[in-house]
Amino acid sequence: MAEADLITRSPRFSVVVPTYNRAGFLEKTIRSVLDQDFDDFELIVVDDGSTDDTSGIVASIKDSRITYYWKENEERAVARNVGTALSKGEYVTFLDSDDMLYKDHLLIADEAVENHKNPEWFHLGYEFLDARIDLKRTVDYMPAIANKKLIEGNHISCRGVFLRRDIAKAMPFNPERELSGTEDYELWLRLASRYPLYCDNRITSAIVQHEDRSVVTTDRRKLERRIEILESSVLGDQEFVRKFGSSVGKFKANNRVYIALHLALGGEREAAANYLFRSLKCSPSALTNRAFYGTLKRMFLK
Repeated sequence: MAEADLITRSPRFSVVVPTYNRAGFLEKTIRSVLDQDFDDFELIVVDDGSTDDTSGIVASIKDSRITYYWKENEERAVARNVGTALSKGEYVTFLDSDDMLYKDHLLIADEAVENHKNPEWFHLGYEFLDARIDLKRTVDYMPAIANKKLIEGNHISCRGVFLRRDIAKAMPFNPERELSGTEDYELWLRLASRYPLYCDNRITSAIVQHEDRSVVTTDRRKLERRIEILESSVLGDQEFVRKFGSSVGKFKANNRVYIALHLALGGEREAAANYLFRSLKCSPSALTNRAFYGTLKRMFLK
């Protein structure tokens, strides 16, 4: 290959890391990317207005594959979209700044690109770890083509999703700030309405759940608003309605179970019970959702 081609050729992958005040976690996350067995990638760190030493942490890591970009705070969706706009890779993937990739993550992703002949998007398995890096649970149960599975809830993870760059640029994350926390699910549903979602269940990355990371939303108004925006967006998408119109009741039922579970975890038992009832009115399929029974369990815990 000529030297000019080596200079101008796009990398296989662009790994976009949006970050906000995660200086204490960021270096480990970056190192997990740089230590990949597959080295044809670029790493784009989008600093979403951090006020800690994020810039210093990135500057201390000397590697030509890293691009650092600072912007005013606008939440994760916008930060990810900025990273996509800056990307040069054939595929774009997103990694939160307190999570990690295992060494074979990009190598297995490259295999997936070849096996599925340059798909629009695909997903790799992942796991949840606690702050001590002990295993909590794995997500290695997705069907080979998982579009219908997404109606049941957001089973997939940003760090496991790979989007072909043309698709990522044509279909960005919804920047609505009140959707934050569900912006990824909203995008996955739009994508699943248009393209097959191929899944490889090998575990290649981890979500690290620590004290500074809130995985439960207990503000009822904000939670209700998030789901309202989610449903308004996807139900207003003709492709979603065409693909999943017969499953809208199930989709709404699972969203109400999701709200109920969060309310139960926050101690709002009566409100949680109300949402479980509303889920059944949307569809009896709510009874097949494991979170329905998890919510009941939480409601009756003293």
